[in-house]
Amino acid sequence: MFYEAHMNNSTDHDQNPPLLTPLITLVSSSPNLHNVLTSAIDTQHYELATAKTASESLDIIGDSKIALVDLILEDMDGLSLIEEFRARHKSLHIIAIMCKKELAAIEMSAESITLMASQAGANAVFIAPFNLAELLATIDRFLEASSQSSASITSIAS
Repeated sequence: MFYEAHMNNSTDHDQNPPLLTPLITLVSSSPNLHNVLTSAIDTQHYELATAKTASESLDIIGDSKIALVDLILEDMDGLSLIEEFRARHKSLHIIAIMCKKELAAIEMSAESITLMASQAGANAVFIAPFNLAELLATIDRFLEASSQSSASITSIAS
């Protein structure tokens, strides 16, 4: 099983104790998307768990506050994974992510995939290329509201 935890690298461990559960779980089989998102999230010093497949993510999601789900996965479509996450974890904030070129390959519009992801249970949808600062702001907002059981759907498409 592929599992990678990125923990706060701060030398001041008294102010930032390590968390027992990752705040964020990233599910992506795309090396490029994985690398970009991991680097961006690491800049914020969030604890992160990553999985390349849906089945791996179901094993490591635990009590994560946020799941970032690539809609194109190797072993399950991302919409089905979002539905599974939502059924198991009502308060989980789910951010669906997809590349614009993948939309063209499956002959769908950004609006259609945003609607489908929302119906599956996603709280936000980002279509790459997107502004990483907006993604990080959404993550911050969801972490602040993690005690709430639902959030509004947000679509960011370029």
